[in-house]
Amino acid sequence: MNERIVEIPFALNALSGLNNARARVLDLGCMESVLPLFMASLGYQVTGFDFREYPYRVPNFSFQQGDILHLPFAEHEFDAVTCVSTLEHIGIGFYNDPTGQAQAPDVQAMRQIQKVLKPEGLLVLSVPFGQAHTDHQQRVYDTVALEKILEPFNVENVTFYKNVVPDEGNNYWEKVSVETATSCRYETGTECVCCVTARP
Repeated sequence: MNERIVEIPFALNALSGLNNARARVLDLGCMESVLPLFMASLGYQVTGFDFREYPYRVPNFSFQQGDILHLPFAEHEFDAVTCVSTLEHIGIGFYNDPTGQAQAPDVQAMRQIQKVLKPEGLLVLSVPFGQAHTDHQQRVYDTVALEKILEPFNVENVTFYKNVVPDEGNNYWEKVSVETATSCRYETGTECVCCVTARP
């Protein structure tokens, strides 16, 4: 059971606090996610955005293909932006996205998010968390790296979830302290995620 089991409920719960039931939501990195479909089914006006083509079309949902480092939207266009398990991949090229465009592509992506969010808009973000490193697929953030990418935002909530693998039975995800999350080491896959809500 991967981290989507906690990320998607976190995102939907965060969006439930929006005053507008027909709010405009930008979902970044939607290619391998059902989150935009869930949001659209709840009545939000969802725009999915990814470097790769998204295969689904449903009411209240539109898709635009492109590079997250160069979002083609007007300033302050969206009531909310969801960026779930996406930021850590930007600029690495694992999903055949462009590389070498920026020295800190994740920081540049966050500036793009800040630009398209309304001044009172909501950011819902999730990233792998633990002992910081970058591999061929993703970045893992620690407290310092997390503070750097969130610098342009006012953080409202930070929650950590850790993958627990018992001796017998299936794995599950549990809410943990920042101290426990910080100690997570990565052998394969994602062992801990940090879920954040913030505003510009």
